Amino acid sequence: MRIFVTGATGLLGTRLVDSLISTENEVIVVSRNANRASNHFRNSSIEILEGDVTLQGDWQKTASECDAIVHLAGAGIVDRRWTTSYKKVLRSSRIESTKNVAEVASKILICAGSTGFYGDCSDQELVEQDPPGNDFLGLLCKEWEEAANCASGRVVSLRFGIILDSRGGALAKMVPLFRLGLGGPIGNGKQYWPWIAWQDASQVVQEALHQGWEGAINAVAPEQVTCREFTRTLARVMKRPSIVKTPAFALRMIIGEGSCVLTASQRVNPRVLCDKGFQFQLPTLHNCFVSLLRA
Repeated sequence: MRIFVTGATGLLGTRLVDSLISTENEVIVVSRNANRASNHFRNSSIEILEGDVTLQGDWQKTASECDAIVHLAGAGIVDRRWTTSYKKVLRSSRIESTKNVAEVASKILICAGSTGFYGDCSDQELVEQDPPGNDFLGLLCKEWEEAANCASGRVVSLRFGIILDSRGGALAKMVPLFRLGLGGPIGNGKQYWPWIAWQDASQVVQEALHQGWEGAINAVAPEQVTCREFTRTLARVMKRPSIVKTPAFALRMIIGEGSCVLTASQRVNPRVLCDKGFQFQLPTLHNCFVSLLRA
């Protein structure tokens, strides 16, 4: 397949591009900085275009000619405080870019979304048919998916949980703290944290491309864990304590409204994946941490 990828230099994008190349697909990447993307991949078989997917442009013609588009682009949810201006960046980087991608996706569009779609739902088990939350992130995710659904081709919206990868993301930020014995739960630790190993996240995208899937899919591991269970498991694998708690109010003072991403509870069930017989490589958190941290 000839596959057009946005957000290719991000955590999942980098892993996915490697996977697509290894399975003999032709990959075209769009980046705001083509030179930086070229240095990032150093793979002569990847075609790299320069363009901004939040704006219409020449990149759309190339995208329209591909067999599929995988849309992973978007500003980091917890990279900065949610000021009024950064909320506009979050919206533009997701909704406007998705509108532009959907405009030319006449065959297949795989769009990365988030379990933040559901909002804060305590210990309620969540499946794909459940409604969006009424908070900023929930409404953002709702509009994000609606924009993707404007595509004329087959659309899959993947609601990812925390993607675990030792190279970056949440896990790479937590490991140094745990090594120093400073790791522990956030808030009361009772909130559910949906998660998925990068290997399974990449494979979900691959199967979404080739298996004819359609609609919203919870891209999370089947093991549901609370924040307390998550941090205890990480500490146990690292042979470190997990006793330093971060109060929710303190986190909010540090990173503002975006702290809700870490304190909200989403007990997400990957029902559609399980019904489709998807085989997780790393379905349990303990084995996931062992694989990622002891490799």
